Amino acid sequence: MATSKSISAPSGAKNAGGAGRILRPILAILVLLIVAAASAGATWFISQRMQQPQAGAAVQLGVGQVPGGQPGQAGQPGQGPQAAQTTFVAPPAGPIAVPAPIFVPIEAFTVTLQNADTERIMHVGLTLRVSDEQTRTRLEKYMPEVRSRILMVLSSQSPTGVQTQQGKTDMASAIKQAVNRPFSPLPDGQYVTDVLFTAFVVQ
Repeated sequence: MATSKSISAPSGAKNAGGAGRILRPILAILVLLIVAAASAGATWFISQRMQQPQAGAAVQLGVGQVPGGQPGQAGQPGQGPQAAQTTFVAPPAGPIAVPAPIFVPIEAFTVTLQNADTERIMHVGLTLRVSDEQTRTRLEKYMPEVRSRILMVLSSQSPTGVQTQQGKTDMASAIKQAVNRPFSPLPDGQYVTDVLFTAFVVQ
């Protein structure tokens, strides 16, 4: 009589199958980690290559560099064969001061303008803009002569010409030239930079 025997798998094969189930996920995780590390390393390498300045075009910032200082000191870059010399210029501590304008007011003039056809009365207030205090002091000292020169220019104007924009511009230019002429016995003239009308009436 034949007897049936159940053939059971060896215990070693069962153990190998269980170990394989555990090792597969671990190996998969290790492969993913290696791929991620390689990708990050490649990205870092490419970005570093792109950030490096090209040869011959190196730019050095001279922050803190003192003109004539030695390379290697704190705040100074080393000066290689291709290093460009730079000089650090400190930013201004505050806003740059703009010199205040200097004005010399002149007492108003009233003159009669006439030609062959018409006669008008012109009332003009003037202020002179000067470039320096010396000119202001000199004009105040010679004010009678200043007013005489201006009066001569004003009285020589045309009654119709002074009412146009170009006529006013020409009159201001003539006043500036007259006032800037030297006062006797001074060898040099004044520095009037502009003639400003503060009042202007023609009747």
